[in-house]
Amino acid sequence: MTKKVEYILDTPVDQLKMSDIERDMSWYFDHHQKMVLASINPQIILMSEKNRCVKSFIEHATHRFADGIGVVKMSKWTKGSIKERVAGIDVMASVLEFCAANKKSIFLYGAKPSVVVQAARNIQLDYPGVIVAGWLDGYQKKSSGEVIDMINKTHSDVLFVALGSPKQEEWLQRYMPQLNATVFQTVGGSFDVYSGTVKRAPEVFIKTNLEWLYRSVSNPKRLNRIFQVPLFVTKGLVWHLKQSKQ
Repeated sequence: MTKKVEYILDTPVDQLKMSDIERDMSWYFDHHQKMVLASINPQIILMSEKNRCVKSFIEHATHRFADGIGVVKMSKWTKGSIKERVAGIDVMASVLEFCAANKKSIFLYGAKPSVVVQAARNIQLDYPGVIVAGWLDGYQKKSSGEVIDMINKTHSDVLFVALGSPKQEEWLQRYMPQLNATVFQTVGGSFDVYSGTVKRAPEVFIKTNLEWLYRSVSNPKRLNRIFQVPLFVTKGLVWHLKQSKQ
């Protein structure tokens, strides 16, 4: 499958809509190929400048979608073609809907013990066709080899990894070749939402592309993201200007 790719601060972002991801899932299952769903937002792009492992993960992911209005705006300002934000939690919901319709199994890895357990229970209730093959919190002390064996023994079709950035990207970049699932997605704090621990932003914030602001203000740990926005804009525009002059 051919996708158009844009580069923002030398980071590849695919021109993708939700319908493209939904369509491609069947192809990857039919052809027994690994599908890697990566959320790309301003923070990840800035992080990838300094973290080679994260950069490599993005470069090798099959679907790098613009999970941040800042990425969409930067594409517009630099005359790119990315027209809409594709939220990671919406992608996860789409994957779950696909799994429910096709009797696919999932594994949840990450978050606090109580969060991942409740997320697994709620997903089972909300998506009755989904086979929740297993889960593992992100605070246990198992070795990476033990985690890989545990996941593979469940024969899960889909692996959701919620270890936070950059840990989730680093972990998948290093160990995905040893994992037998078909679809992989980095989902950040999505387990918190599915568990009911954290509520998603009100609809008005989502529709006005200010969900990032709501989440940042609601969680003091995310406040630094607000201050990263002007840095991202400045660096992104300067990088594009340099490229256009070459």
